[in-house]
Amino acid sequence: MEARNYMLAASSVLIAALTVYSMFYLSRKFSGRNQKNRAVRAVLIIFIAGAGMSAMHLLGLKSLQGTGFASGKDGFVLPLTLYVLTLTGMLYLFSRLRMLLAEREQLKELAYCDSLTSLLNKNGMDHFWDHCKPNEQLAVLFLDLNRFKSINDTLGHHVGDLLLQAVGTTLSQFSSKGKRHIFRIGGDEFVIIAKRCGRKEAEQLALRILEKTTRNYRLEKHELFVSASIGITMSHGKIDRQKLLKEADSAMYNAKQLGSGRYSVYKEENTNPAKPAGQSVSLLHGGVTSPKELDHKRSSMRA
Repeated sequence: MEARNYMLAASSVLIAALTVYSMFYLSRKFSGRNQKNRAVRAVLIIFIAGAGMSAMHLLGLKSLQGTGFASGKDGFVLPLTLYVLTLTGMLYLFSRLRMLLAEREQLKELAYCDSLTSLLNKNGMDHFWDHCKPNEQLAVLFLDLNRFKSINDTLGHHVGDLLLQAVGTTLSQFSSKGKRHIFRIGGDEFVIIAKRCGRKEAEQLALRILEKTTRNYRLEKHELFVSASIGITMSHGKIDRQKLLKEADSAMYNAKQLGSGRYSVYKEENTNPAKPAGQSVSLLHGGVTSPKELDHKRSSMRA
């Protein structure tokens, strides 16, 4: 009887180990980039955890059968102790698995986060595109700071970094979980992607961003007036990430050519294929060169 109980207890420990390993394996195998994979992973983990716990419970009950209180204290305590220790070990291993998965998620967040501004970086943008629905309605805004290179070269990279941090903090106010995502893709270039966003809403968003970012920045002993330029494009049908970014970038450069503190919307000119894409945009916001002029522009546009 004692040998039988030891074998049942050993089997219970083995099942616990296999259950935890299977859950860990599934967590890595189905860490895919779409919602379907995550749903399959969750279902399988729940099923395996339930099956493992059930098998361990049945083995524990079987090891206790025939021992009872009448068969002596030792005959009852030993299998019960092994059963409790097995359950405790499984719960401990499961908690460790959760910690490992949490650490893995933290590492992913670090990989997707820009260390200077705390916004999402290029890796984060790739992750966004990989999870984006094929025909989702998107507005892509490409923002670039005016005179940033001059500021960086004249006052030093430290001041340039402080400016980027200040702009990043301002842009983070426009982030909305599941709705709007803000990325810094390099240097002074930022991309804002808004889901389920029409053209009018995208224009209003661009205006609000310009109002917040075009201002005086107090950077240590320096006070600098900095403006931005924004290019906007809208998705039509199946999403082509490269095309959208190229169109928004083209619109942004067109806005720069027309003056500082402007935004423009990309509009492909079908009637004249030879015409450069950067020329086929509509200007929607006047340029500004000082805080006083910015206030005047805001008042006139709201009138």
